[in-house]
Amino acid sequence: MPRKKQESSAKTKKSAQEKVALYWDCQNVKITPERADFLLKFASDRGVVTSKKAYSNWKYESKNHAQYLEKVGFERVNVSDSAKNSVDHKLLVDCADEVYANDSPDRFIIVSGDGDFTGLVYLLKSRKKQVIVFAQPSGVSQELIKNADESHFIESVDEIPQIPPFRNPALLTLALTHRSYTNEHSTADEDNERLEFLGDSVLNFLSSQFLYHRYPDLSESQLTRLRSALVDEPQLADFARYLDLGKKMRLGKGTVKDKGRQNESLLSNTFEAIIGAYFLDAGMEAVRNFIQPLFSAAADSLLDTISPTKSDMLVDCKNLFQEWVQANLGPMQPEYEPIAKTGPDHAPQFTVKVTVADKEYGRGTGSSKKEAEKRAAEAALEKVSGS
Repeated sequence: MPRKKQESSAKTKKSAQEKVALYWDCQNVKITPERADFLLKFASDRGVVTSKKAYSNWKYESKNHAQYLEKVGFERVNVSDSAKNSVDHKLLVDCADEVYANDSPDRFIIVSGDGDFTGLVYLLKSRKKQVIVFAQPSGVSQELIKNADESHFIESVDEIPQIPPFRNPALLTLALTHRSYTNEHSTADEDNERLEFLGDSVLNFLSSQFLYHRYPDLSESQLTRLRSALVDEPQLADFARYLDLGKKMRLGKGTVKDKGRQNESLLSNTFEAIIGAYFLDAGMEAVRNFIQPLFSAAADSLLDTISPTKSDMLVDCKNLFQEWVQANLGPMQPEYEPIAKTGPDHAPQFTVKVTVADKEYGRGTGSSKKEAEKRAAEAALEKVSGS
């Protein structure tokens, strides 16, 4: 890993009994498991790690990465949108409190390139503490790096996940284009909703195939429930966050103002559109190679939450209603039909009805078609259970 400064070999081999504190601004330096492992090893090589804290608004971060940080021992500090000066302020206050505490650490590792932490470096050094900074090359404060005792670029320690390269870039652009953007730009006459439809089908097929081969001991019912969790809205939104799609989505100004880049439904839909576009661009095998590592990490994480007493955690109302139909009406499939859409483009409300053999069993409303379908299935289950 390239260094911005070199320190003497004598300085790098100080006593292992010296204490080290690790502070990670996760909104400035993106989380990956590889980075977490590297930073912990680096800190351990410099002494006894007495604190390791990761700061972010965690509802916007990948839940798989958040779980991994906890698994390897990080304390996750949640900072809400309304908190004063957000992550920077909380990290500064906590770090300052620690440096003034009795028996405070000898070394402080700050994982951020934000210039707001330059004053913190001055404070730490005034207290005779060594300061090590890890930052990403883009947007890093040169003053922060210059004043640290030691500084590194972290980009080379892992491989940041990327959207796969497209032979036809126009397909990728279309996949990232939300309806709200086309409403404000006359040159963009098509949005990503058709690609979203295609991507949903591709994901269902590939997830079924993936789970069938990966978990040969699971029953058909268990596989169905696990597949539902693997391709539901929260999980697909998590994949989108992992790929940083929020920053890349083409949204209208109103949608951006309403925090559309963090909206779980928009993130999920955009991820589906990316999959649909990549299928058209490169074929099923390329999509399978791209999606399988994401499926692997997510599926294993979901399985970790299942126990004989908690298997119902993966139950989806749509699957339960389908099981009821097949048990009570025969080999038929429920059909979900959108019947209304209300509200602005950046905050729509969909209403869906579910029918079996042309008989309506329930209706539901939600912020996405998938959510509305689940609500309709829930209503149908309530109806049949009361009949």
